[in-house]
Amino acid sequence: MKGLRKWLAVSLTFSIISILALLLLTITPGQLRSLIQIHPAFLAAAFIVQFCSWLVWGGRVKTMAEALGGEVPFKKSVEIVLSNLFAASITPGHTGGEVTRVQLLRGCNLSLGDATAVVLGERVLDALFLGIAAPIAFVLFTRSFPSSTGLIALFGGAALIFGILFFILLYVMANPSKVKTLVRKARWLFVKVRGVDKADKSMQRFLREIDVVHNSSKLYLKDERQALVKGFLLTTAFWLLQFSIASLILVGLGSQPWILASFSAQTVLMMIAAIPLTPGNSGIAEVSTATIYSVFVSTSVLGIFILGWRMVTYYLNIIVGGLVSIRILRGHAVVEGAIDGVGREA
Repeated sequence: MKGLRKWLAVSLTFSIISILALLLLTITPGQLRSLIQIHPAFLAAAFIVQFCSWLVWGGRVKTMAEALGGEVPFKKSVEIVLSNLFAASITPGHTGGEVTRVQLLRGCNLSLGDATAVVLGERVLDALFLGIAAPIAFVLFTRSFPSSTGLIALFGGAALIFGILFFILLYVMANPSKVKTLVRKARWLFVKVRGVDKADKSMQRFLREIDVVHNSSKLYLKDERQALVKGFLLTTAFWLLQFSIASLILVGLGSQPWILASFSAQTVLMMIAAIPLTPGNSGIAEVSTATIYSVFVSTSVLGIFILGWRMVTYYLNIIVGGLVSIRILRGHAVVEGAIDGVGREA
């Protein structure tokens, strides 16, 4: 548990420092009373929506796993999600969450390959949703705030990069042998990034991931299309619930909900969150959110808004997910070791 405690401390430190800095920059002494003026009903609604999103995600895990022969009671699927959220919140790029899901799914009558296929299938569904939402968000934002050229460039750049990565994923799924050939030819890049000693090991792991992507996609696309459709509907419901939390916090602070602008902004924030820069994306999330939301949210409530939003979408995940994980991970030491390994490689 020592490694987990270290990453938890680092993640919380980044987040708390960022929020304190934003509060100092955006709140005057006379506005400090606003900290306790958020309407409790809307804050409670935000917590309820977050709780509902956990249930929806649990339903997706259950659907995807049982399509491959797993036996996952709904309560167990929600516990897997919560443990995943805790691990994701303290590892760069949220990668610890995926490791945790794979290991816990192996205890649900799934092989390592099938458990990996479930997690990869979820990743593809998230990418598909964001791939559809990104261009829509870009159009909506540019129409609403045409003068924000810097943010429009950010939106466009993020959408372009995400689109390229998504098509690369599709190409890997369809042509694994060609991609593996290109990877072998690019060994020099592995040497440059990882060093001579680790280059071959990293490349072999990358080649195995290509096989996993291809085999998992083939399994779902050929045999379990119904599970993919249901999974995508649950994915859409999950992200809509997640995106609505910010608007609830804003209304609770007496601001406009800015529903379309907020949904558009969070599409880009989700893309930024995938970049493995800090544990749980802490610090980066706060600064990125402040940069984007400052276009349409009053400076006087911006810091408080981000504090409330992170309370619901980040700190609550750590608290509830941590409590669940204490019980679950004691019987899965391999999960803790894998998460520590993710941290060391970051």
